[in-house]
Amino acid sequence: MIGYKKILFLLLLTTQLFSASMYTMDNIKDLNLYIDNQTNFLDKKELEKSLKNKLEMEGFVFGKVDALILVIKVQALDIEDSVAIYISIGLGEEVITKRKDKIETFSYTYLESKFIEAYEPKEDALEALDSLIDDFILAHKDDN
Repeated sequence: MIGYKKILFLLLLTTQLFSASMYTMDNIKDLNLYIDNQTNFLDKKELEKSLKNKLEMEGFVFGKVDALILVIKVQALDIEDSVAIYISIGLGEEVITKRKDKIETFSYTYLESKFIEAYEPKEDALEALDSLIDDFILAHKDDN
């Protein structure tokens, strides 16, 4: 019985050694930011400025030619006295498939999202977005 406990412990320990993300984030540095803000409580320019500042502090560079596209999408739906908010963050880039003809296509190579119910939509949305950006940065650090 003790042997099984040791094996289980070793399995749990070794799984913690791998990256926290299932995405490959190697060699990502240059980004362009695209924000699809479908709300009336967030300002797109403020979001862009805030996100760029946070990501630049982590070493990401904006404005380069052929940079990957970091897509931020925020949607909201009023429900009685609260708001349902869907936020997604995706990293889009051109890739070549392994199909017969090696087709070039645009694909999301990183995608995470949150769906929340908010009573203070602006604050709750910003907090959820901040969490998603932190997860993106952490996944990038883990792989690099």
